Amino acid sequence: MNPDFAAAGAEAVTRLQQMLRFDTTNPPGNELPLAQHLATQVARDGLEARILEAAPGRANLVVRLRGDGSQRPLLLISHLDVVPAEPARWTHPPFAGKVAEGQVWGRGAVDSKLTTTAQLQVLLLCKRLGLPLKRDLVLVATADEELGSNLGVKWLAQHHPEVFDAEYGINEGGGFALLVDGRPLYTCQVGEKGSANLDLVIHGRPGHSSVPHADNPLLHLSTILERLSGRLPHRVTASARAFFEGAAAAQARPEVAALLRALLDPARQASALAQLPVDEPTRLMFDAMLRNTCAPTMLEAGVKRNVIPSEATVKLSGRTLPNMDQDTFLAEVRSLVGEGPEFRLDNYWAGAEFASDTPLLAAIQSAMQHCEPGSAVVPYMVTGGTDARFLQGRDLTVYGFLPMRHEPGMDFFSLCHGHDERVSTANVAFAVRVLYEVVRQLNE
Repeated sequence: MNPDFAAAGAEAVTRLQQMLRFDTTNPPGNELPLAQHLATQVARDGLEARILEAAPGRANLVVRLRGDGSQRPLLLISHLDVVPAEPARWTHPPFAGKVAEGQVWGRGAVDSKLTTTAQLQVLLLCKRLGLPLKRDLVLVATADEELGSNLGVKWLAQHHPEVFDAEYGINEGGGFALLVDGRPLYTCQVGEKGSANLDLVIHGRPGHSSVPHADNPLLHLSTILERLSGRLPHRVTASARAFFEGAAAAQARPEVAALLRALLDPARQASALAQLPVDEPTRLMFDAMLRNTCAPTMLEAGVKRNVIPSEATVKLSGRTLPNMDQDTFLAEVRSLVGEGPEFRLDNYWAGAEFASDTPLLAAIQSAMQHCEPGSAVVPYMVTGGTDARFLQGRDLTVYGFLPMRHEPGMDFFSLCHGHDERVSTANVAFAVRVLYEVVRQLNE
């Protein structure tokens, strides 16, 4: 029996609307009511859901559709919590789940209730159609991803490691189409950056504001900020190399392919990036894929308007490449800002990478060709982070892939934490169709 993808897409849109109406803003999260709602839905199809609470109200949902066990399971991973929204700045209320202008609007419409919606729809399709499965399909929709996953994937990996006994996992973080020279490239995330919360503390001499002096830490800070662009030295990781080489191979024009390959050369990267036919958000993202970054995001100084402070602090958000050690990262920042500031580092971890030459990537590429002939899917490193980092070191390959066709004015990366987060109903249906084909091929 062939799936009715039009009906499946419509059902997924309705489910996404329902999910968006549960306010799972983290903090406090409160994912339990949404997990219970989804458990009730899958029960109608004869599936049993496990709800695993890491703390009161902080729920992780696990739904398993059994295969014949001849191959190891496939995980479908997402998270139920969302970042805060500012309702006054939205066109439609962020927790109304409204469909307007062909879009589903709401906080989580991209990150990552969309992922849960599409994955759950695929699991239900497999159940309803009686698709012969060699692998168990395991849906894992978690808590707390937006605040470090201490009550989500990290907690599950520590307390319920059996959940992640699988060969492959499909997560958030990739799948959206980037335009290069007007041609879409679909990304399959095989790598991601880590994080470093770094404070630079600049000391000076306090005093009365009526007698200004040169040892004011705010003056010292201003010179440091001029040097702190956030861009650290050029470095090429395996996942970034796979992306730019794969993107080059997919180009119709040899000169564009040459520019993409030139990005891997530190001597030619800046010139090639400036000439590359991409929009500005894509240009900035390509640059960030090729280096550690450390962007200033907050400033703290002073206790009173008429008092020159004794210290000033700039808070930096560092994003670290896979396999980047802490000392090397700090040395890169120090080379940029000089010896003056005191460094205070908190919560460092390096980025993560998985091998890109796997049957999972082959299945994703084949499924895309089936659903969109002529499309190109390339391995990719996302410049942010996901829960995949907690699953490294296991006999498990995790990719980020939720296919989204390019739509003018829709930058999925900026929408996921921005105002007016939304996704088209057409892209919801497209994601369901492609993911179903991936699952089908992985079970042949």
